[in-house]
Amino acid sequence: MKKYVNWGIVGCGGIANKFLTSSLDVDNVKVVAVASNTPGKAEAFAKKYNIEKFYTDYASLLANPDVDAVYIATTHNFHYKNAKQVLEAGKHILCEKPFTVNSRELRSLISIAKSENLFMMEAMWTRFLPAIVQLRKWIEDGEIGEIKHIKASFGFSCPFDPSSRLYNIDLAGGALLDAGIYPLSFTNMLLKERPVEIKAIAEIGETGVDEQSSYILKYRNGAMGILNSAVNTPMPSSAEILGKKGRIFIPQQFLSATEVILEKEGCEPITRIFNFDPPKGFKFEIQAATDSILNGEKENKIMPLTDSLQLIEIIDEIKKQLGLVYANDREII
Repeated sequence: MKKYVNWGIVGCGGIANKFLTSSLDVDNVKVVAVASNTPGKAEAFAKKYNIEKFYTDYASLLANPDVDAVYIATTHNFHYKNAKQVLEAGKHILCEKPFTVNSRELRSLISIAKSENLFMMEAMWTRFLPAIVQLRKWIEDGEIGEIKHIKASFGFSCPFDPSSRLYNIDLAGGALLDAGIYPLSFTNMLLKERPVEIKAIAEIGETGVDEQSSYILKYRNGAMGILNSAVNTPMPSSAEILGKKGRIFIPQQFLSATEVILEKEGCEPITRIFNFDPPKGFKFEIQAATDSILNGEKENKIMPLTDSLQLIEIIDEIKKQLGLVYANDREII
């Protein structure tokens, strides 16, 4: 059985740099090729990281027989198109979030991946952090009882630039898909089902994207999720899970959590700290995806395709309520 995976990267922006840096800490991974449609970008990336092959188009990378799997690091609006190309070339996929811009696109990719017998996963790196693994274990062990309330926020302030990917609606910009997806995925991971009721509000900016948005989710057992996101506001990024027997709290930067606290009535709080090098924070998801591929799995149990589909279906409803329509939503696939 093969004991390593050769990865290719399509898209050579900031997120690709984090993937590459993180991959250096994973023993059974090697990045063997990169590609970018921007002239000179792939060559500069390859020289920076001593990667053997670089291409100015994605088709050439996908034709490389040494590439086993591809990390898709392009902007949101290209994820569906790029993932479809990768699957049709017979390569496994780890795709940056959001996997696609709408559920219609993701259903199409899932169908192709299953017919081609290929591994596919959304790169929701937070799920694989040791602190989040500990959080899930406490919940699975019943430490706080039935979950009744989740609060989570992630936001940041980025200067307004109508052409940037964060503010350009043609690039599927805005808070929902760039920031809000994290607290939404976090809640989805814990409650494991689609909410029975969704309410969304937003500040829609002059380019038509949501510059900040908030979501209230209600679940079948009465549990509530209160979630917030922004790209125009430096928002404290914490998370809190309230159960009938106690609470679990991530005091800061839940997106890249290193600390998680369990509090139960009548007991001393338990704090667990898991330090890692922030630039290499993707190594946990890269390891998980690589292990799944080597084990012959077509999905990863921590980030299964059913979770990704449920998540984008929730996002579709939020988009509908906010009046957000991206170019991908108007395209016929």
